[in-house]
Amino acid sequence: MQKQYRIIFESFDSKNPSESTQTVLNTGEIKIPIDLFDIGFSHVEQITIIQKTQDALLKEQFTLRDNALKHCPDCDNVKLVREGQNKSNYYDIFTDHKITLTRRHCPTCSYEIDATIKTIFGSELSAELAKVQAQLGADYSYRDSEHLFELFSQNQREINNHDRIKKTSEIIGAEIKTLHQNENKIISIKPAAELIINVDGGHINTIEPGKRSFEAMAAVVYKPEALQVNVSGTKNILTSKHCAASACSDNQNEMIANTIVAALKEGLTPNTHITALCDGAKNCWQIITAFIPIAATVTCILDWFHLSMKIHNIALPADLKSQLESVKWHLWHGQANDALTKLNALIWEAPEKKQILLKKLKIYIENNSDKIINYDERQNAGLVYTSNLAESTVESLINQRCKGQQHMRWSRDGLDPILQLRAAISSNEWNTNWKSIVTNAISIH
Repeated sequence: MQKQYRIIFESFDSKNPSESTQTVLNTGEIKIPIDLFDIGFSHVEQITIIQKTQDALLKEQFTLRDNALKHCPDCDNVKLVREGQNKSNYYDIFTDHKITLTRRHCPTCSYEIDATIKTIFGSELSAELAKVQAQLGADYSYRDSEHLFELFSQNQREINNHDRIKKTSEIIGAEIKTLHQNENKIISIKPAAELIINVDGGHINTIEPGKRSFEAMAAVVYKPEALQVNVSGTKNILTSKHCAASACSDNQNEMIANTIVAALKEGLTPNTHITALCDGAKNCWQIITAFIPIAATVTCILDWFHLSMKIHNIALPADLKSQLESVKWHLWHGQANDALTKLNALIWEAPEKKQILLKKLKIYIENNSDKIINYDERQNAGLVYTSNLAESTVESLINQRCKGQQHMRWSRDGLDPILQLRAAISSNEWNTNWKSIVTNAISIH
């Protein structure tokens, strides 16, 4: 017996199912598979089925719309005059379409009915295509994103070229930035008793003349209870967080505003205690200082990861290593003054080339001595004492996308919307809010 298949698109009246129209989309022979290539539909066949199914559905949808357009929206005249038809482009995730729209005008007031997808809906891209373009543009170079689209669409589509992906990513990132600027009131958020804020920065190679790089900032805000150990017990994970980022050269104004919005979304109130961990850089502490007037209290902690790494990176002769370990021990127990005393003695004994590094460590400790706490005590109490999560946030928000290739160069204006997009995707709300963000962004461009 030779078996065949037939894929049919059927539309019918729900009140009278017997009144239906059927369109055969695809036919073929059903064979016993003899290798992996024979199982199911091929990639190209799947795309073809999607194309034909979408074409059939779009035809039905816009026939309904065409039939429903009986009144002039301006003067309510019911005798609209037809002026032929227009083939309008529409682009979805895998497929491109031509939609037939009827052109009409009102003979009374001369109002013309929109007859392109872009004039009707604000964009000829589907919202989901714009979302995927933005997410790929946020994660990969624009050219790599173009190649990924070609791979999955099995076709080189003009709508997915790298310039279009760049534009879509930038306008959606800009929309997120606008939302941050307008989010003065966050409602329906459960107040948080305490929030942890980690702030760090990353240096980005720049296209700006006369400069090698500029610094972009990133922050992650979360509740202490959101920090949990993964199933294997090997590392900490965050079950809930909001991220902020900025590449602007504006005295940290945007970064401060974005971090405050992230904190509000995590439950910041005037009664919330803030625990902030930074690497000791002034621009990081500047962001945290902005929380002092709006939170109950702010505890600033010099991140142990950065502090310990500065010590670890100083290679000393074997007979002096124990003295440096003694400095580290005092710092671990929050004894900054004792650590400086030990460090001063070590500087005198160290080789001249090592003295430079030790003196830099001394200045670093002196500048942040008021933020050096008893790390051992906090560790034993199960409290956070290191900003390794900020390090991973900077790595994921900034470094992975912006420093993956040595030749990659950025401008601040080009990078900032991408950082806004990456921060939004890394936060809790992207999966629920992307529709409004994407729709607003693409409908005004």
